[in-house]
Amino acid sequence: MKNILNEADYSEIKNRIQHLSDTNTRRWGNLELQEMLIHCTTQLQLALGEISHKQQGPSFMRSKLGKWLLFSTIPWPKGAETPNEMNAGIASFSVTDIENEKTVLLNYLENIRQQTRLKSHPFFGELNRKEWSRLIYKHLDHHLKQFGSR
Repeated sequence: MKNILNEADYSEIKNRIQHLSDTNTRRWGNLELQEMLIHCTTQLQLALGEISHKQQGPSFMRSKLGKWLLFSTIPWPKGAETPNEMNAGIASFSVTDIENEKTVLLNYLENIRQQTRLKSHPFFGELNRKEWSRLIYKHLDHHLKQFGSR
């Protein structure tokens, strides 16, 4: 599975983010483009421990089977549940322009790649660096597809 620690996968994701513009319209869901970028940045802030959280979601998500499904090639369902801290309907996102949100996301993405240890995930619990790198890739890929970036 692709991950952000692999240079080719990282370059691909980075390029897709850089090429987003206001011409990218959502294909599903309620997020506007800037909100999606903040949502993805928030995941990285959680991983770094910049945003605190409580364990959420069903315990199944922290089980071996739940993590196997998470890291499988099965695509995430559209409209899947999201941690409260990442939920634009619950958390108050301070939205700026697209270019700024892309820059912030890319800076956090680079920062994450430099870390040796990351914090737990609100749904999936403790994840090692490799698991986080796969989760981040899959999450970004999901949302980039949401806005037509393949």
